[in-house]
Amino acid sequence: MQQEDSAGRLPDARFDVGRLTEISDGERDFELELAGEFVSQAWAMHGELTRAHERGDADALRRAAHTLKGSCRTVGAEGVADAAAELERVAAEAGHAPVAGLLARTRRLLVATEHALDRHFGTDEYRRAA
Repeated sequence: MQQEDSAGRLPDARFDVGRLTEISDGERDFELELAGEFVSQAWAMHGELTRAHERGDADALRRAAHTLKGSCRTVGAEGVADAAAELERVAAEAGHAPVAGLLARTRRLLVATEHALDRHFGTDEYRRAA
């Protein structure tokens, strides 16, 4: 698992922009829309993960992590998908100790993913396209 470096830089998002281009058939407007919807839904799922953890609801945490993992894999957000898979595994084992750290890591990876999309599009326009 990647860690932030001592300078506090974000981890590599590991976003496969080729996957996003593939599922949009190279149509920029559709690609912007997909990216915007993904980011919006990913942040909503992160909120759901956080609330499930705060409630101590391992089953809800596992389901939300599974949903986030799937949507990430669909658009090519591999870094966030891996973090969600780890959250899903920990929740399935009813292990709550590392969840807070994994949630923080997932948040940092979501921010890094937004930065990767900003670089890909040359703008944050996709955030308004959703």
